[in-house]
Amino acid sequence: MTAGGDLDTLRNALVLALDANIGVPSDPDERVLDAEALAAKCLFHASSCRLLGGGTIVANGRTRVLDIASLNVLVRATLESSLVFHHLFVSPQDAVQAELRSLSWALADLLERQGFTASLPESQEIQRQEREQIEAISNRLEANTHFQGLTQKQQRRVLEDGYWSPGWAPIAHDAGLSDLHATQVHRYLSSYAHSGSLSVLQLRQAKNSEDRRRFLDSAFRLANIGLAVMIKGYCSFFPKAGQALQQHPLFTAKVDEWIHLAKEA
Repeated sequence: MTAGGDLDTLRNALVLALDANIGVPSDPDERVLDAEALAAKCLFHASSCRLLGGGTIVANGRTRVLDIASLNVLVRATLESSLVFHHLFVSPQDAVQAELRSLSWALADLLERQGFTASLPESQEIQRQEREQIEAISNRLEANTHFQGLTQKQQRRVLEDGYWSPGWAPIAHDAGLSDLHATQVHRYLSSYAHSGSLSVLQLRQAKNSEDRRRFLDSAFRLANIGLAVMIKGYCSFFPKAGQALQQHPLFTAKVDEWIHLAKEA
């Protein structure tokens, strides 16, 4: 099967896992809601990758092009959503460490938004409410025993600078990805997200159908790895989803296949 065909299979596998978990638990906490939303985010990105693979219509509908730049931005988002899921919900060694990671992750964006200019009364009110959230999260962090085990410098980085992640490469390595996928691939995709010269050069190089097919296949392969990591992590965090997936040998085989490729390549 082609990488595009596997992308369809893996998307269907993630949909099955998400559907199996509907209503479990009946009164979910914030971590459960965040886990489900992250998985849905990964699915949406991967599905948009599939749509972009069919070509983007430009010039008043007269021309269809392979938008490899936008595609790779979405591939990066697919991979990153799966890695964040692993870091927050799969990798923690205990509930206390899991709380530390989730709270630090939530705090980071709240801190960043406090630096935004708020000229409208509605925006100012949102910032006021978020300052209350920051205080509440900070208090919970200070009561967390894993947080208490950090140095004062490390604690300040979390509470004041919004530090929550050791970096994409360490998270990817922890998720079982090879060094190629954990380091070089992310830097490659970042060039597309930040309009680096490499991304522009590759757009210039995609001059014929064979070049475009090669770039498309590469993008789909990376999206497949992101989906496989997400499915594996989701089914680990939500056992009911894992039980549902086990009833479909094709799905489990494809997840295992792409996890293996992510480790070996």
